[in-house]
Amino acid sequence: MSIIEKIKNSRWSVVLLLAFVAGLYVLQNEAVTPFVESVVASDLFEENTSDLAGRDLTPVAVVQCNEFVRQSLGAEHPVEFSSNDVKTWELSGGRYLVRSQVSEQDESGSWVRKNFACNVEYTGGADSDLASWDLQGLEIRDI
Repeated sequence: MSIIEKIKNSRWSVVLLLAFVAGLYVLQNEAVTPFVESVVASDLFEENTSDLAGRDLTPVAVVQCNEFVRQSLGAEHPVEFSSNDVKTWELSGGRYLVRSQVSEQDESGSWVRKNFACNVEYTGGADSDLASWDLQGLEIRDI
């Protein structure tokens, strides 16, 4: 007979169950909850936004994404960016998602429209400097 079988068949099984539940309750209230509260109260989850200081860099993020797209497509053909079909989202801590369209002239001279999505992060420094932005992701697709 295993130890679990012996405990289940014992007259002390109810007492042991109640002691176990009481022990879990004490552990939860005296150890786990204070630990979680101390972690939440710490600055572990705070983002460093001192460089942003409440500034909205959405228009600058669009310009920087356009430059990343221009670099990705190469300099051999002219490109034109849409100013009407631009959607931007400020994610958090200087991160932005930009969705828009670009037209690229191909070898035959005709314009090919493409959608793009660009995820950039402002890393500090001059807003207009491309080196102050980190490209997190870029996807370009033909329409």
